[in-house]
Order: sequence, then structure tokens, then C-alpha cells
Amino acid sequence: MDKYSHSSNITPYLILNAFKTLTKSTAEIAAQFNISDSAARLIFKRYVDLPRLPLPEYISVDEVYLDISNTEKYAFVIMDFSTGEIIDIVHNRWHSTLENYFLSIPLKERLNVKGVISDAYKTYLTMPEEYFPNAVTILDSFHVVKVIISRMNTYIYKVMKRYKKRDEQRLKEKNHNTNRDDKSIKPSKEVILLQNYKWVILKNHDEINYSTKRYYHKMLGMNVDTFTIEKMFLELDPNFEKLRDLKEDYIEFNNQEYESEFDVLTNLNALINKYKYSDQSIFSDFALFLIKNKEPIVNSFIKVKVYRKSARNEQEYYARLSNGPMESFNRKPKDLKRESRGFSDFNYTRNRILWATRDNPSVRGIPKPKDEIKKNKGKKRGSYNKKK
Repeated sequence: MDKYSHSSNITPYLILNAFKTLTKSTAEIAAQFNISDSAARLIFKRYVDLPRLPLPEYISVDEVYLDISNTEKYAFVIMDFSTGEIIDIVHNRWHSTLENYFLSIPLKERLNVKGVISDAYKTYLTMPEEYFPNAVTILDSFHVVKVIISRMNTYIYKVMKRYKKRDEQRLKEKNHNTNRDDKSIKPSKEVILLQNYKWVILKNHDEINYSTKRYYHKMLGMNVDTFTIEKMFLELDPNFEKLRDLKEDYIEFNNQEYESEFDVLTNLNALINKYKYSDQSIFSDFALFLIKNKEPIVNSFIKVKVYRKSARNEQEYYARLSNGPMESFNRKPKDLKRESRGFSDFNYTRNRILWATRDNPSVRGIPKPKDEIKKNKGKKRGSYNKKK
């Protein structure tokens, strides 16, 4: 212990170790060591200031909602696909910000990047041609399927709206015939099915757990099983079964193993032709989406060797390029935000996340002087209303 000190020299390192747990807020860590929130935060900011990691061959990019300020709502996250480590977190995903960020990285390093994995956000899809001359664009397969699901969900809502309008008309006629003024009635069977059983056409067919065991459904007022629910749902609209079958065609294409890029392209072209001449506008429009993003979709079938924690015990492990590891990571900042009741300082938040998720983060050899640590910038505190 130093002279006049209330704690030992090892205490800051114990505090930093506690900061590795993202489910703990700064207040909890401070209480654990009997210090104030600001003291715990000050120790962390003095010792931790993590740099960007070198760019790997395949990077995953996405955004996470932090809502720190108007210029720091969606932070831009860069991940190493092979290891699952976070390369860096940038304060926003604006094109101007990303342009300044990537062009500040030496061209020699950027030339090492072979692929950029992302969702369908235009700024991300154009990143290889703007910043990485040797890279290809990879459109995450989950987000392609998400386009179909989103459009089918919209169609289901339109069908439900039609049935609700019919029910309102029936209520109006009933009130007129009985001379009443009822404002609502019990939801019809059609509306109940559309509200609760969209999985019939949205969920992958192979993932549905079919069962012949019947049970009494209170809301429907009848005995049902999985097959009964499915049959009743598909009968609500003549297009439901067609939509489900067309969606399953893409799921089958997406889940198949292919020997070469040519095989992927051949099967994708066949699917595009089928959708293009379909009588379902959802899929004829989806065909245009596939044509526009054909190359990034084909690239998503590339497999590379990965070195993640879950695969380290295996001799060799290859995985298809996707944003799956990134989607898994995105839960961590959200958990931290919930525990912390929001964020107010981007640099502190960035370092906190990197400190907790990197394998071997290093502390500063010489901690920053207290005078160098500027006052937090971010959301202003609300007005304080003193109770009388």
C-alpha cells in the first residue's frame, strides 16, 4: 500500500477484472469495492484504451443500437469472422465516418481483406469496391430469408385486416338488428389463427414439430392438433399454401451443400426464373432482389477455416461465411445497456465492450493522468426538480 492510501496497489487490477463481466453495471462494481461510481469509471479509463486489431481476411460488419447521442445512435462493429474477435467499434455507421475511418488504414493492410460479410444495407454492400480492392461482398443468408419473411408477414397482416373489417361490419349489423351499441366483439376464429399461428407458413417446414395429440383450444372452442391448426390456417387465404411452398424452395436452396460456385449459380438462376414467372407478387419482386444481389448471395456459400472457442478442440473446422457470430455478439452490448440503464460516453462504452470480449486485452503500462481524462460527452442530464 502507498502512503496515505485506502487500498492496495492490486485493487485497480481487481476492479478491471470485474469490468470483464458485461452483466455488471459500473454501480455494482463500485459497490463491490466500496468506491464511488465515478472512481470506478476513472480507474477503468486510466488503464484501458484498446487499439484497433489488424484487419483479417474476412470481416463481418453490422451495427448495434447504443443511442448515446444524435451522432452516436448506431455504433458500427467490425468482427474477425474466423476468430469471432471484435476488430473495432466505430461511433456511427454514416458513410462519411466510415470513409474517413477506412481510408486512414494503410492500403497495404486493406489489400489483405478478401471478403466483407454484411446484411443488405447499401453502405455495407459497397464497402469492398470503396475500401478493399481485393475483397468480395458477401450477403448474409439469414438476411436474405428475412426479406421473404418480412414480405410474407406484411401479407398476413393484410389478410388479418380484411377479416377484422368483416368482423366490424358484422358487429355493425348486429347492433343495428338488436338496437345495441356494443363497441367490440369476441375475435373471430380467423383473426385468432392469423394472430397466433403465423408460424404455419413463416417457420421452416422441417422445424415444425407435428403432433397428432389433440387438446381443447379455449379461444377456438374446439379440439385441435398441429395438423388441424395448419389446415385451418392455410384455408384462410388461397395464396397461403403457394407462398409457403415458394419460401420452402429458397430454404432448400439455401441449406444445400454445393461442390462449386457454378452449381450454386445454376441453382440460384433456376430459382430466379421460377420466382420471376410466379403469380405471387411477393416472389416476383423477390426475384428482382435476387438478381440485384446475385454475386453476394453466391459468395455466401464460401467456406473458410475458423478458429473460434467452440471449434478449438477440433483438428479442422470450416464454416460458411455468415453474420451469425456477429448476431450472437450483438446481444452483449444490449445486455450492458440494459444493466447500465443507458450509455453517455462512447469511448468508455467501446473500451468496456472490447475489454470484456477480447481474448487477451492489455492494460496501459503507464495509466493516463487524471487531468488527461476529459469530462464525459453525451446526453445531457435532465433537470432536477427538488421536492418541497
